[in-house]
Amino acid sequence: MDASASALPYDLWRGVDAAALERLLDATPLPSPSPTLAALIARALAADDGGNGNLALRAAALQRAGRVKETISLLGKSPGASGPGLEARYAMALFAAGREAEACAVDLGDRPGAEARLMSAYCSATGADAPGRHASAAAPPPRSSTRKPVVDVADYVSLKLAGPDGEAALKPDLAAKASPELLFRLARDAGAAPELRLAAAERAASLNVIAGDELARAYREAAAKLPEGAKSGPALRARLFASFDNAPSANIRAESIGALLASARDQGIEVPVAQALAQAAAGLVEDPQADFFAETGVRIAALAGDEESAWAWIDTGGERMRSWQLLLAASDPQGPRAEAALAAGIDIALKGGLPPPLLHRLVTVLDALDYEVPMPLWDEASKTPQPDDGDLPPTGALTGLKQAADAGDVGRTVLLAATVLGANGAKGAHLIALGDALRALKRVGLDAEARRLGFEALYARWPTRGKA
Repeated sequence: MDASASALPYDLWRGVDAAALERLLDATPLPSPSPTLAALIARALAADDGGNGNLALRAAALQRAGRVKETISLLGKSPGASGPGLEARYAMALFAAGREAEACAVDLGDRPGAEARLMSAYCSATGADAPGRHASAAAPPPRSSTRKPVVDVADYVSLKLAGPDGEAALKPDLAAKASPELLFRLARDAGAAPELRLAAAERAASLNVIAGDELARAYREAAAKLPEGAKSGPALRARLFASFDNAPSANIRAESIGALLASARDQGIEVPVAQALAQAAAGLVEDPQADFFAETGVRIAALAGDEESAWAWIDTGGERMRSWQLLLAASDPQGPRAEAALAAGIDIALKGGLPPPLLHRLVTVLDALDYEVPMPLWDEASKTPQPDDGDLPPTGALTGLKQAADAGDVGRTVLLAATVLGANGAKGAHLIALGDALRALKRVGLDAEARRLGFEALYARWPTRGKA
């Protein structure tokens, strides 16, 4: 488990039967628009709850979210006992992870369905079939994947089986139609055409299917294989990312990193790109040539969760970086430097030109995280009406969230918090929904995730001076 993540209890799905879980999942935005919620929901759905209850529902939700590793973890705990049809889902997940030999070794049962027969045909055609394994003698009819609005992993297997005609359909525009699970496969597939892989990797990153490390690997590996004339956005970003190590000076390296982050923000992949850039950016903090880079540096570090480097960039930037002290302090009020920053919060807010709606958002986050909000900040925020923008939750969702949190039902609280925050996550939530979601997550022990969601809510609206 990630050291920055909160521990989950053993019985987090207690009292949640199949009907209740289905209702919860139907209302939950998947894939989640929030990197924090995407990881938390995946961990919760894949958790071992002491039995095999609701495996099919949880596996289907993980598949819908593109969380291939978690699907494998969930279904691999009880191979052969997962239930009808789950053997094929397990095999497809292994295929999506690039673990084809293991996928072909899965026993698909005596009466395999269409997906199982398709996998059997693929394994037989590639010579990877396991001896003695149940398999269908005939493959199912080819799937018309290129005409479907969504292309899934089974369609991809069918295209691979179709020979040259199928391979011809594997063009970069396939990424726009690929399911999250297939995007995971394509983003990590070193054998895929480089432009297809890059398009899939960036879309997967935008949906929180992959994180910065996987995007960085796709950039590095695909950049070296790109044809000379490739000028798509993903191709240009991959080349720029791959060129950092050879930059002739820290100044040029900093400019390139800033340009890539600006482009990433426009494409909705700022967080994973920041994660991919974190190490390179942190290496510039003590270089005098990179002084102009301080704001970009703190943004990258903060997005990547590297608070030490973020504070170092604030120190490097001096007075012009003061407003960022308040953001870091608000997202972790118990941090070692938070108290001093929040004590000077009103001075920082006024000199930094924080707009009134952002001040309301700031005090909402601080209050929800159980920090004693400095009275001057309360007073300044109260001078203007509380903003009424943002996504309002469905009727009854806030009440259900409070009941779940008060009862200590962690699984229900996680899914209801995601529902309450809405289709745009913490950054687009209504203030009431934001405050209630953070309080509920803290109440069930998910402090780290509550703090990170508070950061997401504030960062999206924090004023910047740079071009990015």
